[in-house]
Amino acid sequence: MKLNTLQLENYRNYDEVTLKCHPDVNILIGENAQGKTNLLESIYTLALAKSHRTSNDKELIRFNADYAKIEGELSYRHGTMPLTMFITKKVNKSK
Repeated sequence: MKLNTLQLENYRNYDEVTLKCHPDVNILIGENAQGKTNLLESIYTLALAKSHRTSNDKELIRFNADYAKIEGELSYRHGTMPLTMFITKKVNKSK
């Protein structure tokens, strides 16, 4: 599988960002504390439905936001597949 696009909304330090991936190689370059690891974490989180850096999903939500959204489009041999993960601060309790 290959990641074609990645869209983040209110994810960690990102307000909104769209990343269109090259089909071969992608390189992330930037100063320290600019969000390179957050991009990699978002891909991991979308793939496995959990972060490798925290067990508290609320930490993935941008400061002063109520939710975070990770969207991606994957290519595989039979076509493409969209994936979306929505993270909220609210906890639904059922009685």
